[in-house]
Amino acid sequence: MKLSRRTLLTAASAGALAATGAVTAILAPGVRGVFAPRPHPASDRAPRDILVVLFLRFGADGLTMVPPADDADYHANRPTIAIAASGPNGGLPIGTLDGVPFFLHPSIPELKSLYDAGHLAVVHGCGLMTESRSHFISQDKMDRGIADGEAPLQGGWLARHLLARDLVLPGLGAISCVPSVDVSLQGYGGAMAVPDIKLFNVVGGDTNRHIIKSLNTGIEPLTISAAETINTIETVQARLAAMPDKAGDTLGYTSGPLSAALKSLATTIKLDLGLEVATVDYGGWDHHINLNTAFGPQAQELSLAINAFWNDMKDYRDRLTLVTMTEFGRRVKENANGGLDHGSASFMFVLGQHVNGGRIYGQWPGLKAADLHAGDLAVTTDYRRVLQEILVKRRGETALQAVFPNVGYAPLGLIAGDNESITPRAGTDAKI
Repeated sequence: MKLSRRTLLTAASAGALAATGAVTAILAPGVRGVFAPRPHPASDRAPRDILVVLFLRFGADGLTMVPPADDADYHANRPTIAIAASGPNGGLPIGTLDGVPFFLHPSIPELKSLYDAGHLAVVHGCGLMTESRSHFISQDKMDRGIADGEAPLQGGWLARHLLARDLVLPGLGAISCVPSVDVSLQGYGGAMAVPDIKLFNVVGGDTNRHIIKSLNTGIEPLTISAAETINTIETVQARLAAMPDKAGDTLGYTSGPLSAALKSLATTIKLDLGLEVATVDYGGWDHHINLNTAFGPQAQELSLAINAFWNDMKDYRDRLTLVTMTEFGRRVKENANGGLDHGSASFMFVLGQHVNGGRIYGQWPGLKAADLHAGDLAVTTDYRRVLQEILVKRRGETALQAVFPNVGYAPLGLIAGDNESITPRAGTDAKI
């Protein structure tokens, strides 16, 4: 009798089949997963660019992360929580957008260094075109690549990208570094959830793995799928064991949650099993109270973790792009609790060796009362314009209408390469 899929794997990688309702297999504690395709080492095919999407969930405030710290209207609206332009806790100057000087939060000097080196770009006044201030509605729309007034789309924008390109990725080609597959990847059957690559194993380790492998020989589809999962696990474990022991070399990672996720992701990339797309979540940005106390440590972990990841990826930077996004910013005016309620526009960071960094992109909407959108910083750049440019210039996407059917291609010049319009490829209907 063949071993049931339910008893095969651990709980560290929740795969896309689970996301679509298929029966999951149980992996080692912390790794939920499904039967994965057999991995193809990078040497088996030409390496493609790696895209990392870092979602800052629960509304990261762009006016605190990238404040116009010299702006009188900014200080008038935030008398107790505004970032100063100078002094011991002053912002870190990064230049101007539409003649307005901008700064980075004082807790993110590592990102300032990446900006100064030309690897990091900032997009301001960007986000989701929506009247909803619900975290969950707005996150779902961004993960699916839509805005208000647009027809619902099945699956996520990353899934549509992979399907539109007809890409068949290896078992760890598309992952979410969280316990379940991110909505943006749902609809792509090969996606898996791998919050910690070192836990990517079967319950009971090598002994059970050998037993399961011996029980799953044959030509039935589920048997083949089970065998391929075991092959994936064995390849991962063998390559992890062969990696140099760098336990004492932190590269700047902290003990924080984002550092843990990005460190695991870096290890997965260095396994050279063909990872191309990864999603990472970093929540905790819902600062309705005491923003001055809470925002600094949260932003510091963001800065330290991204910088450590960049250090870790020194041999992969030529084909690596990381982009941050958040479902909305916060209100322009502070509330009575020294915090900020849900707003509209915010910011995006784009990091990479092919990024035209050291610049602020977008159109500054202004902070005067007449410039605001119902009391919020107005969205002047659709978040999908940033994602489109990355997909086209770094991922070779030529079927944008299959990925973002409601948005024309209008690159900002964030990424090195031709800014002219692309010619859509015929016959590229990405079916989820």
